[in-house]
Amino acid sequence: MFERPDRTVRETYEVALGTERAESVPLRSLGLISPRDVDLRVGELSVGQRRRLALALLVADPPELLLLDEPTNHLSPRLSDELEVALGAERPGALVIASHDRWLRSRWKGRYIRLP
Repeated sequence: MFERPDRTVRETYEVALGTERAESVPLRSLGLISPRDVDLRVGELSVGQRRRLALALLVADPPELLLLDEPTNHLSPRLSDELEVALGAERPGALVIASHDRWLRSRWKGRYIRLP
């Protein structure tokens, strides 16, 4: 997913978003990456940490359509709660979530369609 595993988390965030957007939505403001991890190289991150970085990029610059398949896998309960809050915020586009996470599904406040 990340082309340059030698870049730090901070550098990856700034390059992906551009300097202006990265400054207007600071990585630390999203709560998805621990402050101690922002200077780690992407190649040194765990799968869960890379997933959180990818989510941070999506939250910072939301696409018109966001498809998430099991977004709470590999996340701590606290981080899952924070993700729910971030996903529940107003956004310019549509959000589609596929999840077996009963907790996420029971607390979701947006519209939903259950498939058999």
